[in-house]
Amino acid sequence: MIGSARRRAPRRRAPRRRAPRRRASAWRRWCALLAAVFILLLAPLVSHAQGAGADTVALVWSAPGDDGTIGTAAVYDLRASLAPIRDDADWSAATPVTGLPVPERSGTRQRVTVRGLTRGTTYYFAIRSTDDAGNQSALSNLVTWDWLYDTAPPAAPGGLSATREGTHVRVRWTPNAEPDLEGYTVYRAYDAGGPFTPANGVLLGASEYLDTGLSAPGDAVWYQVTATDDNGNESARSATLAVGLAEQSALWRLDVGYPNPSRLSDPVRIPVLVPLSGAAAAVIDVLDAGGHQVRRLDLAGLAPGVREVVWNGRNDAGRTVAPGVYRAWLIAGGARQAVRLVRVP
Repeated sequence: MIGSARRRAPRRRAPRRRAPRRRASAWRRWCALLAAVFILLLAPLVSHAQGAGADTVALVWSAPGDDGTIGTAAVYDLRASLAPIRDDADWSAATPVTGLPVPERSGTRQRVTVRGLTRGTTYYFAIRSTDDAGNQSALSNLVTWDWLYDTAPPAAPGGLSATREGTHVRVRWTPNAEPDLEGYTVYRAYDAGGPFTPANGVLLGASEYLDTGLSAPGDAVWYQVTATDDNGNESARSATLAVGLAEQSALWRLDVGYPNPSRLSDPVRIPVLVPLSGAAAAVIDVLDAGGHQVRRLDLAGLAPGVREVVWNGRNDAGRTVAPGVYRAWLIAGGARQAVRLVRVP
């Protein structure tokens, strides 16, 4: 009856404004209906519970909007029961939970900790939101808390990509679909084989990260990403993503081997920068002072980045070469580079 009185008032004051007010009222009714339907459809995906202490449980959900996904709801109503909450009658019999947060903008993850629970007793929870016009949403999905902790980790993130932004790198990935996802960790390494260490200090809520802390000693950096849920379960690492840090990262480069000079009994390590395109058909030919090939080292399959190619000082027949001066030639497509190697007794 109060709502009807409000709709009749404009006709007494200003007849010309009657139609616009009816349209606004109708839009509000439709928005409320759409909001309720939207929440009803999404509710089974957005709420869950986790253990937070000896007699407590933390409930997590995504904030709805005021009209569907637009705006901000006005207030939450969360209720607990020892029996499932499936309809309005169950809802009325359930106990309201106090200490709820103020609704934030649509899509924001929010939580509340419910205290004073009895361990071993099964509890059921459901939540509703109300907009500023008093329209209440449908029931959320029903959450059951039976004191069984979640130990299953999220899936490893996928779809990694990266772009250079000046001296920084922006890493992106496909968002995980788990409703209990807490955030992501980006791992960084300056070698394809690691070690990988966290680049972000706290879990990331977004599915991208701008890496401003690069201090690379080489020409490339490698990334992996993990997902962590609200129980602290961390996923497996994503596939590794390599990013070039310098213009020459698209080119091959051969560095001086070490130790140099080296003894006949010691191997020689020859650093090679493999471009991001990889080592499809590349070799290092070791030639003696007369220009004769004594050993060919195949580079196929090397990952991008600075790799160390080891020459054990033997020829292709497996015999130790004589002391003297040698040249190691990198042959990769149109690239030909050489470094001088000295072998001593």
